Amino acid sequence: MAQKLGFDAGSVATTRADPVPPPAPARSRPAGGTGLAGHETGLTGPETATTAARPWRPLMSARGRILGWSVLLLAAALAGSTVVTHVLLVRQLNARVSAELTHEMAEFRTLAARREEPSASRRGSVVDLLGARISQATLENDIALIGLAGGRIAAASNNPAAALVRRDPALLARWAALTSASSGTAQLATAQARYTAIPVRVASDPVHGVFVAAVLTSADMAAVNGFTRLQLEAGAAALLLGAGLAWLAAGRVLRPVRDTTELARRITEADLAERIPVRGRNEISELSVTFNRMLDRLEAALTTQRRFLADAGHELRTPITIIQGNLDTIEPRTPDDAETLAIAADELTRMSRLVDELHLLARSERPGFLRLAAADLADLTRSLAAKARSLDSRPWLLTHTAQGTAVLDAQRITQAVMQLAANAVAHTPPGTAVEFSSTVTGGFVTFAVADYGPGIPAAQRLRVFDRFARLDSRRTTGTGLGLSIVAAIAAAHGGHVSVTGRTAGGAGALFRLSIPYVRGTGQGPQETPP
Repeated sequence: MAQKLGFDAGSVATTRADPVPPPAPARSRPAGGTGLAGHETGLTGPETATTAARPWRPLMSARGRILGWSVLLLAAALAGSTVVTHVLLVRQLNARVSAELTHEMAEFRTLAARREEPSASRRGSVVDLLGARISQATLENDIALIGLAGGRIAAASNNPAAALVRRDPALLARWAALTSASSGTAQLATAQARYTAIPVRVASDPVHGVFVAAVLTSADMAAVNGFTRLQLEAGAAALLLGAGLAWLAAGRVLRPVRDTTELARRITEADLAERIPVRGRNEISELSVTFNRMLDRLEAALTTQRRFLADAGHELRTPITIIQGNLDTIEPRTPDDAETLAIAADELTRMSRLVDELHLLARSERPGFLRLAAADLADLTRSLAAKARSLDSRPWLLTHTAQGTAVLDAQRITQAVMQLAANAVAHTPPGTAVEFSSTVTGGFVTFAVADYGPGIPAAQRLRVFDRFARLDSRRTTGTGLGLSIVAAIAAAHGGHVSVTGRTAGGAGALFRLSIPYVRGTGQGPQETPP
């Protein structure tokens, strides 16, 4: 069985059987229709419709990505600068503490060395040495000097830091037992301290002593942490401000891109006059200039195409009529003459139909192609089924009928559905049933024609709506414009046409002509069996 390929217009799609109505008041058509190559650019299938209805996601837009990257870079810079500043401040604090401890140890060793010199007038005891150094020192409140002799405090600086250290007997005992120099960190009751401790020996005194210098670091670390926290808070505020400014700046930079997008949405084949305003001299303005030049070329090409179609339709009709008239006057003398005349007449008829359909497609791209009026959907659907029965004696089944009224061009809808019915007749075996239905769902009025033929391969389902598409090269009848006309009528209404398999396995063909539902006067839409 031959595959259903090479759909043609058939006799029901000609402008002679269905004359073009006089122009109606201009009505803006949605983007779609026919492109330069003669292919349908309107929505012709569920895949295309899904792509066109893709929701806008602000965070995935160019402006959102610019904002996201700006915030990310600002946050990274803030985090990096905060970490670097904190590390530098901590290093500076540690360097100051180390310098203080080194200074105190150096002063003590200098004093001890002078007392050990042979010329020293008084060497004294360990207690005397510790007391002399501590009494001579001028200290800040966070520096403590402790002298331990025989396991007890022999001398201590008179400041809050030393008082805090003296309240930790376990730490003092650990220091008193030292036999070699030691440095480290000690956790006191309410603060943390860094210390350096060295054992002390005097030749004339057997008592074991220890000299300790400690610096409290908690207050300075708290100041460093407070500065870091303040830097983070100020940086967060700056980040929010920067994000807002980046959003505004991105909006200004991308305004020509948004203008381009909005213009592309507004442009139709009927109106290509709008252009994008060009501001400044940069990459974005160059994009606007390039897009405007593209529109100039597109407008010129479409104008040339329309003029050619109109001129061809007009100029070809005269010679076709003349040839047809002359053929009608010729009397065949032999059977061969009769056969030749019949072939010529048939080809002239096909050429005339092709001219009419090209003229119809050219008109479909212009305002006034549709004559919109409120139509009763149930009456229209029953009328379509009745007209289809005149095409063939096979069973025509009306499975669903939409109720209510809708604003549409009933003549054009009839022309499109009859074309679908003619295709079903041409590409299914004789006697095979064809189903009709109409529904109102999801804001669309859908007229469906389903057959029980071999179906259309999934890879070819979008091609059948192209102009002059012939998927079966063996077919010689038809013009290859039938389904292009159906798609043009759907696009003129702001809708689309699609084809799928009638069953899950792909058998049969199910064509759906869907147009936006515009409520007319009368009862609201509902779907009921016929």
